[in-house]
Amino acid sequence: MSEPTDLSQPVAGLYEQLITLRFEQQLRELDGQGWRPISDAVGDESVPHVLARHVAGTVKRVLQGLPTEERVHAANHILESISTLDGAREWVDLVATGPRQLLALTRQEAPGVFAVRPATPLSDTALITNSPDDPSLGFELRAELATADRVDLLCAFVKWHGLRIIEQSLRAAHERSVPIRVITTTYIGATERRALDRLVREFNAEVKVNYETRTTRLHAKAWLFRRNSGYDTAYVGSSNLSKAALLDGLEWNVRLSSIATP
Repeated sequence: MSEPTDLSQPVAGLYEQLITLRFEQQLRELDGQGWRPISDAVGDESVPHVLARHVAGTVKRVLQGLPTEERVHAANHILESISTLDGAREWVDLVATGPRQLLALTRQEAPGVFAVRPATPLSDTALITNSPDDPSLGFELRAELATADRVDLLCAFVKWHGLRIIEQSLRAAHERSVPIRVITTTYIGATERRALDRLVREFNAEVKVNYETRTTRLHAKAWLFRRNSGYDTAYVGSSNLSKAALLDGLEWNVRLSSIATP
């Protein structure tokens, strides 16, 4: 979501918008109309992030308006202009012809290696609700497991039929010697022992169970998929490890990325 830049119809409330020259002129006009703009300096530690967000938003809009064949040239032109700044050249890396993305790196010369990928790009974030028009959480988890190098799960309820949904992917991960760690709870007695036994015996998972339900009442749900490539992903939200939560139940899970949300 981009920051609002049009104050032709001002709305009272909280803002956190970078003041540009054009925006500053709009604020002056509002001041003359009885509005009271309140501003402050951006903190030193936040300046790189705030300025980069503004520049990125502007560059994105400019590139969207250009013909496809001109976008790489335009991006490199912007990067070259930055490289003239003191100390900037070592950080500037021009875009190769394409643009293209490296999708995998492997020593195996075999079709289908790393062909299974989540529907959401590894460098993006997303909201997963199990909507009929979007990939279900179960679909995404199976794809994440296919390329993860380490897997951590914090989940209040681990159910047998939920485990069956991702069982084949867990087995494939185990065959690749992927470490799997699980923390769950006995809260309201929803977690099923046979599911935990299966995790330990079949997939060599390290499982810890919280039996304290009077004070902690662990109800969190989160997956963390670590990759040696640095493209880690995570899911945090409402879904327990149950069939409905993974396939067709109305859920609310946020997919995070170490690239987009470090």
